[in-house]
Amino acid sequence: MITVCGVYCEKECQAYGGECAGCHQLKGKVSWTKYIDKDVCPIYACVMEKGYQTCLECELMPCKIWLVETKNPSLSDKDYTAELQNRIKNLYEMAKEK
Repeated sequence: MITVCGVYCEKECQAYGGECAGCHQLKGKVSWTKYIDKDVCPIYACVMEKGYQTCLECELMPCKIWLVETKNPSLSDKDYTAELQNRIKNLYEMAKEK
């Protein structure tokens, strides 16, 4: 399962299967949002508000929500850039499969 922002839950999310059942199942109410004082992931909320399936449909991807609001502070800029590139790659690969 790939999230709206391109995270491959089973392979890339440490919380998946434990404290997280996936953003689709939880309707964006994932465990880490408490660290940014939100109830719902801002990326998930944005995708749902726009009526998209994933961020890939948005011409702004990766936007400020990705780059600022949901940036993992434990990652270096280099590691976060690599993570973003991987998520974008995941979204493109998922789109090809459809």
